[in-house]
Amino acid sequence: MMNYQNTALLIYAPLYLLFVVTGFGLAFMGLSAPIFYGLCMGLIFPVVISMRLHTLSESGQAMLLKETTHWTVYVQGIPVQETRSSLKNPCFSTPQRLQQFCMRTLLARLVLQVASVALLAQQASANPLSTSYGAAAFVALIILLVPLYRTVRLLRKMHNGEWALQQVEGIEGYQAFFIDKKGAHTALDKLLAIM
Repeated sequence: MMNYQNTALLIYAPLYLLFVVTGFGLAFMGLSAPIFYGLCMGLIFPVVISMRLHTLSESGQAMLLKETTHWTVYVQGIPVQETRSSLKNPCFSTPQRLQQFCMRTLLARLVLQVASVALLAQQASANPLSTSYGAAAFVALIILLVPLYRTVRLLRKMHNGEWALQQVEGIEGYQAFFIDKKGAHTALDKLLAIM
């Protein structure tokens, strides 16, 4: 199957575009905590997790499953054929190892989110409080508390065993899925979600 991309990837995700625009607007008011969070969770955290998964794969503790798609990307009106490989939900040799990886990843994510809220509190206390600045600080707090709440909820689901483990056929390994009202989501998607 051939996929076509004729606009920037950022336009495909309006929520992320809104996050970036709001984050830059708040940064002009002296509140850079949402931008810090976006850079950490959107760039640094996924790279660190991917490197950790690669290390675990090399040591034989995890198996990385990849999905390859073929794309036609238009660069200045010229169609360019491209093959993209994306990381799917990793498999771990035992359910305990899978749970340990997910728990550590969620705790690292929680630490980054709490650090972002602490940075926002420091920035808000350093500036004189006005009505517009207070409203901006409240918007920034909401932006940071929503993903924090979702992380705590995922930790609670893991602790209560409200996630599905699946043994992959043909491979000696286990994958994890989080199930909610919208359906099943891979553990990797939930662990790397920005919002």
